Amino acid sequence: MTVSEAQLRTLRLRQNKAARRVYRSGRAGDYSWKHEDALTALTPTLHKLFSSGHATVSPENRDMAVITHKGRAVLAARGTC
Repeated sequence: MTVSEAQLRTLRLRQNKAARRVYRSGRAGDYSWKHEDALTALTPTLHKLFSSGHATVSPENRDMAVITHKGRAVLAARGTC
């Protein structure tokens, strides 16, 4: 799978700090993924990274998104690590 520029930017952001799930209401599916260094929510891009295996939720905290080994390999191949 090819990683888009938006996905690559999201991986770079999360290289040093995880993105966090922010709930907008009490409903389980009413949330967005945010990163303190991003101007907008990362939700659509992060969901694509989840489905491609480049990112996952942290096993310790399901409200944190982290990079997988596959995501780190993409960053290394692009020379951004």
